[in-house]
Amino acid sequence: MFTKTISTIFAFSLLFVGCQQKNRFHLDSFKQSVEVKINRFDLDFIALDTTDVASGLIILENKFPAFTSFFLSDVLLMQMTDTVENANQIKAFLQDTTFIGVHQQVKSIFNDVKEIEKQFSIAFSYLRNYFPEIKLPEIYFFVSGFNQQFLLNDSILGIGSDLYLGSDFPLYKDITYEYLLPGMRKEMIVSEGLSILLHKKFPFIGDVNLLNTMIYEGKICYLMEVLMPDAKTDFILGYTEAEIRWCKQHEKAIWTSMLEQKHLYSTDYMLINQYINPAPFTSPVSNESPGRLGTWVGYQIVAGYMQNNKQIGLAELIQNENYQSIIEQSLYRP
Repeated sequence: MFTKTISTIFAFSLLFVGCQQKNRFHLDSFKQSVEVKINRFDLDFIALDTTDVASGLIILENKFPAFTSFFLSDVLLMQMTDTVENANQIKAFLQDTTFIGVHQQVKSIFNDVKEIEKQFSIAFSYLRNYFPEIKLPEIYFFVSGFNQQFLLNDSILGIGSDLYLGSDFPLYKDITYEYLLPGMRKEMIVSEGLSILLHKKFPFIGDVNLLNTMIYEGKICYLMEVLMPDAKTDFILGYTEAEIRWCKQHEKAIWTSMLEQKHLYSTDYMLINQYINPAPFTSPVSNESPGRLGTWVGYQIVAGYMQNNKQIGLAELIQNENYQSIIEQSLYRP
């Protein structure tokens, strides 16, 4: 079963409320702009000649030398030395009647990726301007038979295009949970890809407890606002307008519940996951709540901290490991 887990996507989407107002980190132009072109490995892989897969793999490796072996080993779990067996497995996969239909949908839905490239270009340009030391990855699309959503290393961000065919794609309901379906659409690729990348480039540092994890996730949310200036915050977290209203209406009760249950400084990984990971609701708070309330509250704390400390830059925010100081200076009092 395909599921979005903390290991593949620690926080699969982030939080916004209504239309975005330009924040103080908005740039009208970039000193260093980045133009992203998506490498369509998925289309070339789908188009392999099943009568001679071995030769096709050689052509693929010549065209995508950095990605082909990464894909074969980490997605298809193939040994690079066993070329005959690999070719037979790939042939069977490409001739599978179910995935023939899936691949046709990939070619149709992702026929034009210019808007996705534009959004990644803006986000990467912001990263290049505010974090010039970061090595930005090449982006590849791939298909995996619903086996894997992302591939990531220092130089590659691979995205499984067959897992973004639309929330109503019939096969998805058989492979994952209903509450994850809204994220499985083309429009979510940029936000989820950036979230994966940011968690990789800016890993959590410090003592693991709920408050520290919430604030860390809040930092990622805040940075996402900068990288996606035209996005809505509810869209990036995967919240509906009704869920946003619920959070705002019950914000004081959410915070009071965390305090009264003495959850803020808990080091219980299961409890932390219940507040942070995607879920139909945040079980320690209420069965009527949206999931990931810990991330939502963490964002409120970080936003307050940055509002009260306008001399603090993005790099300084990300590097600040004094989580207690951040909450104190945020003056968060819902």
